[in-house]
Amino acid sequence: MSARLRRPVIGGIAGGVGTTTVAHLLDGIDLGVIEANGTQSVDVLVTRATAVAVSWAICTAQKMPARPVLVVVAGSDGRWPAVVERRLKMAAANLATPVLRLPWFTPLPASDNPWDLLATGVFDADRKTYRWAEPARRFRDELVHAVITAIERETSRAAVDSDPEPADDDRDRPVMRVC
Repeated sequence: MSARLRRPVIGGIAGGVGTTTVAHLLDGIDLGVIEANGTQSVDVLVTRATAVAVSWAICTAQKMPARPVLVVVAGSDGRWPAVVERRLKMAAANLATPVLRLPWFTPLPASDNPWDLLATGVFDADRKTYRWAEPARRFRDELVHAVITAIERETSRAAVDSDPEPADDDRDRPVMRVC
């Protein structure tokens, strides 16, 4: 008998980085923007492909008791900045966690409901109509594998006494990004 895995928890380093998109792909719990001090544990930490956002994500992930899978979302269909590429290589080597890239999908910015459009593209059987979503299918498969591995590793470790949710009085405090 195998235990059923819990739903993955997804958090973003800032607003608008793609946290909801990743949560839709995984049927995960979307925490939105998380604290930079590492007090909120997540299974997946989402960031944009900008130098500063990647730095924030690396710094935040280092402070978490269990390293999250790092997902970096493209901001355009162009090449990624060289500094971002270097930081992602460094993160993959030093964080000992998967660093995955969610590419740009041209149809999404023009959609009133990009999350449903992406989910339809990924899960619909008509792969010819949704050919543009093939990279998202591959990304999702890779992400599911990485998240399952991370959750199983966490489950097998001794339970750590920590509360992933901040105290209610902390909710009105702005999120600080200082590393």
